[in-house]
Amino acid sequence: MKKFILKIILLFAILAIFDFAFGHVMDTIVNRIAGGGQGRDNYICNKATEDILIFGSSRAVHHYNAQMLEDSLGMSCYNCGDDGNGIILSYGRLKMIESRKTPKIIIQDIAVTFDLLNNDNHTYLGWLKSRYDREGIKEIFEDIDQTEKYKMQSYLYRYNSKFLQNVFVYLTSFSTDTGVKGFRPLNGGLDPMKVNRNRVITTNNQYDFDPLKLDFVNKFVDLCGDAKLLFVVSPIWYGSDTAQYQPIKEICREHAIPFLDYSNHPKYLHNDEFFKDGTHLNARGADEFTRDMIVELRKLGF
Repeated sequence: MKKFILKIILLFAILAIFDFAFGHVMDTIVNRIAGGGQGRDNYICNKATEDILIFGSSRAVHHYNAQMLEDSLGMSCYNCGDDGNGIILSYGRLKMIESRKTPKIIIQDIAVTFDLLNNDNHTYLGWLKSRYDREGIKEIFEDIDQTEKYKMQSYLYRYNSKFLQNVFVYLTSFSTDTGVKGFRPLNGGLDPMKVNRNRVITTNNQYDFDPLKLDFVNKFVDLCGDAKLLFVVSPIWYGSDTAQYQPIKEICREHAIPFLDYSNHPKYLHNDEFFKDGTHLNARGADEFTRDMIVELRKLGF
């Protein structure tokens, strides 16, 4: 019996040593990747100190031309948005950036699915797993799920979702485009297969708002500190029901934060020239929208 127990202890000790060694190796690999999505994340979390920062989902990544903003406003700019993410990742990334420098202007592009509505918030932790030990990041995991603090003790768990991808990129130096200052335009015209022209936007729907996401919106507001914050709904080909933005409007009213809703703007509504699909502008549309944003920022005295 004693031998059996000793073998079990030895097994767990070997697993713990392997797990720790694996984590050390993966930390090194991940932080040396310069290109693609991981390289972009490394820059945002470890180096970004720009004056203007854009956060949000894929609509942020593809809609805000950071170089145009920089050239027109005379301030450095970087696009920190990411596909399939929203306020939870925005908060985590800003938390790390704030440890180096407080930006002058922060734009959070609002997408209701990722910023306001109930869904599985675990999906927004992916990019933050490798940053778990950074100041303030552990608390994000615990807010979403208290059991995460136990799971995150394993480096295998932290890196399992992107392990093969990161090792492949590191060994081959293969990477996708990181964009220009984080902005990744969608080239080409509207794909008719990705637009339902018969879709009707109904108003006054009942929306299942997520209290946790709204809590992170408020935390994001507090974290912005002296930076000038702006919440924006960028153009949508379909248009949208403005009732779904009510919680954000209330937060903006409470904190005197500008809120710009371009989702039903006549310049963009059902305008095929400016869109790649029903929810994403193409490169031409992004440049046009960025020009509008430059005008808006100047009007606001930003």
